[in-house]
Amino acid sequence: MPRNTSNPILTIVLAEIWRAIRVSFRGFDAFIEVVSSVIFILGITLTIAVQNPSILRDPHGVSGISWGVIVFIMISDKLWILGHSLEREKRGKILENILATNTPIWIHILSQMPAAMIWTLASLAIASLTVFPMLGVNPVPADPLIFIAGYVLSETMASGIALTYSIAAMIMRRPWIATNVLQFVLPVISGMIPYTYAPQYLKEIMSVNPLSYPIEMLRRGATGINYMPIDPHLMIIYSLVGIAVIYIIAIALTNHIARRLRRTSI
Repeated sequence: MPRNTSNPILTIVLAEIWRAIRVSFRGFDAFIEVVSSVIFILGITLTIAVQNPSILRDPHGVSGISWGVIVFIMISDKLWILGHSLEREKRGKILENILATNTPIWIHILSQMPAAMIWTLASLAIASLTVFPMLGVNPVPADPLIFIAGYVLSETMASGIALTYSIAAMIMRRPWIATNVLQFVLPVISGMIPYTYAPQYLKEIMSVNPLSYPIEMLRRGATGINYMPIDPHLMIIYSLVGIAVIYIIAIALTNHIARRLRRTSI
């Protein structure tokens, strides 16, 4: 349980994180999600590789896809936790009570992300011991420093995507359309398929999509291969700018939606 602190914002954040972790690890949801995520890593990697046989002939191809799918898992875990949590809170009038307090709704939403990060780490650990050896992927990062930076930026990006998704989850009765777009389409246009093997139209989208660069950094650190033709310093700058834009827009929109919901009813 978080300790008492004189900082009210920190107290709220710690309390929200602790509550989210307790709820997320109650029952079998966490176990099911971790196991299904590992299966997804294997299934999606093989599906993409089979669609493009040249990948199977490249020793770095399957490795690049496998590490890209990890970011898909990051996003999937967060949407799973956030979607189910907001749905429970809407049914139980908990969200209505939270909106009635002074807790910024975006803090309440982002406080659920550490639990999802734990799920993703567990999935990555299991995949490194099981799926990666099956696919011939080296689970040891080629450049640990770049890999860690890319992993942290990718997790931060995925949390921003989940924050954006929360808008749909709060106002839509069945936000499955938003779930599918953010869970499947967004990772594809953001570099889940390595730039080298992507169709030309995807390459053009990835080049102007700042969300592609955290994934490229993670993959580059994991494999030691440069898939996108971009300078490392520019890659970091574009990643930070893209993440900042996501959070600025998402926080502004969630605050707007929260004010609207307070005036009406959930």
